Amino acid sequence: MKNINRLIALVLAMTVFACTDNFDEINTDPNEPTEIPAENLFTQAQFSIADEIWGRAMNFEFGMLMVQHFAQNEYAEDSRYNQTPSSFSTPWQSFYSGTNASPGGIIDLVVAKQLTEENESLSEAVKNNRLAQIAIFKVLAFQTVTDIWGDIPYTEAFNPEEFPNPAYDLQSAVYAGMLSELNDAIANITPTAAGFGAGDIIYGGDMAMWGKLANSLKVRLGMRMADVDSGTAGTAVSQAFSSTLGVISSNDENALFQFDADQRIANPFYVDKVVNNRDDFCITDVMVSDMEDRNDPRLDDYAAPNFNGEIVGLPYGLTDADAFQLKPVSSRPHGSILEATAPAKLLTYAEVEFFRAEAIERGFISGSAADAFNNAVEASIKDWGGTEAEATAYTTANPYDAANWEESIGYEKWVALYTQGLEAWSEWRRLDEPSLVISANAVSGVDRIPVRAFYPASEAEANSENLEAVDPGDMTTLLWWDVN
Repeated sequence: MKNINRLIALVLAMTVFACTDNFDEINTDPNEPTEIPAENLFTQAQFSIADEIWGRAMNFEFGMLMVQHFAQNEYAEDSRYNQTPSSFSTPWQSFYSGTNASPGGIIDLVVAKQLTEENESLSEAVKNNRLAQIAIFKVLAFQTVTDIWGDIPYTEAFNPEEFPNPAYDLQSAVYAGMLSELNDAIANITPTAAGFGAGDIIYGGDMAMWGKLANSLKVRLGMRMADVDSGTAGTAVSQAFSSTLGVISSNDENALFQFDADQRIANPFYVDKVVNNRDDFCITDVMVSDMEDRNDPRLDDYAAPNFNGEIVGLPYGLTDADAFQLKPVSSRPHGSILEATAPAKLLTYAEVEFFRAEAIERGFISGSAADAFNNAVEASIKDWGGTEAEATAYTTANPYDAANWEESIGYEKWVALYTQGLEAWSEWRRLDEPSLVISANAVSGVDRIPVRAFYPASEAEANSENLEAVDPGDMTTLLWWDVN
C-alpha cells in the first residue's frame, strides 16, 4: 500500500519549482506546470508537508519546546524564546513551495489539482476522489500554517499573474475557506471508486479512509474555533460526527505518513540524531514528574533511561551552561521515536476522541464525555505499545473530572500529543492546560510562552505592504481563535 520507492525516485530526481526565499517567487505560476503526473506531485506534497510538520525546525526545535515536551540540553536559546524572524523563513517557504533541496509544499497540490481537472481520461468519480484527496491534504497543510502564524496568504496565493504580492487573509477567513473546501471534498467522495493509489503514502488510495480523515479534520477545525465562534464550530463538529462517511475510529485508522529506511526520506528525528549526529534534546522534568505522579505507562516509551538506568527529565529553559552541565544525566527521547521508519502522526483516533469528549461538554453533540475521554487515553496508551490492562488501570486511577473538563482533557491531550509538537502547542494555547511556567531565563521583553511564530524575514522584505496591513505583532500576540 505504501509505495515508498516511488517517493525515493521523486526526491532524487525532481527539481519542481525551484524557489528563492521571496514569496513573490514562491507564488509560482500553476498555469505552466512542469509535465509531471499529478499522482507524483501528490506523493511529493505528502512527503514534504509531513517532513516539515515532523521536522526539526518546527516540531522538536519549536512546537515541542513551546509545550515543554523537550528541553534543549546544550544550545538552549530556543527554550528561552530567542527566535528571530529569520528563523522562520525556510519553514514558511517549505510549507508553501518547498526548497531547492527539498521540493514540494502546497504548490504541488495546487498544480496536481490543475492537472487532475484537465485529465479527460479519468471517470467523474475517480476525478472527484482525486480532487477530494488534494483538497483534504491542502486543508491539513494550511491549517498547520495558519495555526503557526495566524493571518496568511490564502485566496491570492499561487496566482502570480494577478497577485504578484498576495494579500494576507484574516485567520477567520482562512478557517471559513478551509471548512468550505472540506465540505466540498466530503460531498464529492465516492468510497467505492479509486483515487490516487500508489501515490498515496497515507491511505493507499482508500477513499473510505479519506472520508474519515476529512471529517476528523473538520472536527479539529471546528473545535479549534469553538471559543471564538461556537455557532459555526458546533455545526461543523456535529456534521462531521454524524456523517455517513464517519470519523477515524481506531488506531488502525490513524493518518500516518510512513517514512523510509533510506536516509533521504527517513523520519526527521532519525535524520537529526543519526545522519546529522545531533544530540540536542531531552525530555523535560515537567513531563517526567507529571507522568511519574500518575504512574503513566507511556513514560517508558517516551524517554530512554540515562546511564544509571533512570528516567530523569531536564529542567526547561536553562542557560546554555546549566543545560550542558545536566546533559549527561538527563534522558533522551526513546529509541523508537528515533527509528528511521517511525511515522509522522498527522491526525489520530486519540485526538478525535478527545475532541468528542469536549464537544459533548460544550453541547455540540450528545453522548458520554467520560467514555470518550477514556477511549482517547486508552487509544494513546495502546498506540505507544501499552496493554489493555495498563490502559484500564491508568484510567481507573486517573478518572475524568467532568467539573473540570478543560483541565482533564487539556492535561491528557498534552501527554498524548507527545512528538506532535505543533498540534500540542495549538491545543495547549486553546485549552490553556496544563499550566506551564515561562522559562526564568526568557529573553528580555518576552513575558509569556510564545503563542505564535514571528512572520518570516523573507516576507518582511518581499511582501512588506501586505504583511503590515494585518499587524504582524510579535510572538505574544494572540491568534484569532485563541481568546485567553
